[in-house]
Amino acid sequence: MQNKLKIMVLTAEDSLKVFRMTPERIEAALERFPEFRGKVEISITRTSTSFENDPSWNSEDYEKFRRDIVNADILVGYMFPLAEVAAIAPNLKWIHIIGAGIEHLLPLDWLPEGCVLTNNRGAHAPKTCEYAMMALLMLANHMPRLACAQQKRKWDAHFVSVIRGSKAAILGAGKQGSAVALAAKRLGLDTVGVDIDTSPRENFDEILPPSRLNEALGSADYVVVTLPSTKDTYRFIGEKEFAAMKEGAGFINISRGRIVDSEALIASLKSGHLSGAVLDVFEQEPLPVESPLWSAPNLTMSPHMGCDDEDNYIHRTFDIVFENLRRLEAGERLENVVDRKKGY
Repeated sequence: MQNKLKIMVLTAEDSLKVFRMTPERIEAALERFPEFRGKVEISITRTSTSFENDPSWNSEDYEKFRRDIVNADILVGYMFPLAEVAAIAPNLKWIHIIGAGIEHLLPLDWLPEGCVLTNNRGAHAPKTCEYAMMALLMLANHMPRLACAQQKRKWDAHFVSVIRGSKAAILGAGKQGSAVALAAKRLGLDTVGVDIDTSPRENFDEILPPSRLNEALGSADYVVVTLPSTKDTYRFIGEKEFAAMKEGAGFINISRGRIVDSEALIASLKSGHLSGAVLDVFEQEPLPVESPLWSAPNLTMSPHMGCDDEDNYIHRTFDIVFENLRRLEAGERLENVVDRKKGY
């Protein structure tokens, strides 16, 4: 990299609580990657709100974006006016999205030819591992059921065994799924993954193809969804899949709400086929007050915050970016490249 690479960091005032992309954090990243001092020119474009919000950007926000992206080689952000990028950013060679899911960018027909798109796979892993461990232990100890009984002022005394020796089926064996597998192994569980890539990987006892999904579901005490959100995974888990699960199984979804048919989930909880569920994601967020999920039995919900880390997420984000800068400098393929056809 002979000339300084111009990196535009696009963030917003309302992202400061968790996604704090600040000069101090950029400086901390440069301290971890000192070889890039003098090689990159990093600027922050902070809009009043995130582009995907309603209401979205005001005229001043658009003006900032259009002014700052013109000379950018690299864009680090989450969402922006997609249709404008190709025309107003002729130098753009790489876009890094600070989330793992990129369904909000699909279809990728707006992505300029020759511009690489990467995502934040792996940044959630440490927090995902902790959240998954918590959720598995909650289900093993019937905490959703006990919380439901508490609200009814009901003394629901019953007894459970230890979680060690149980089995977890993890749907999606990527970086988030691998973090769940690590959590399961730390608790002494057997693990089976379901993924289109069945190559062996750490903390999975076996990985089955999607054609053997029902086999994995029927053998598991706990089912955890970590699939990407694509047209092929919409309502991937529905009535038939819940019926295929073991009687009394526990269910966890920490990827995207649209992957699970919530009506089928509620029916499985009401019938007692599932002993409990933990959801961190929903098809519509915030979850509408009229949603039947609020009153579903034996269900614990968290508002899409289980796998985000207020203190460390952005530090790990910049680590991914700078590690890829090393690859870019060496002429190597970047990590976390999004497949234009697959959409993840």
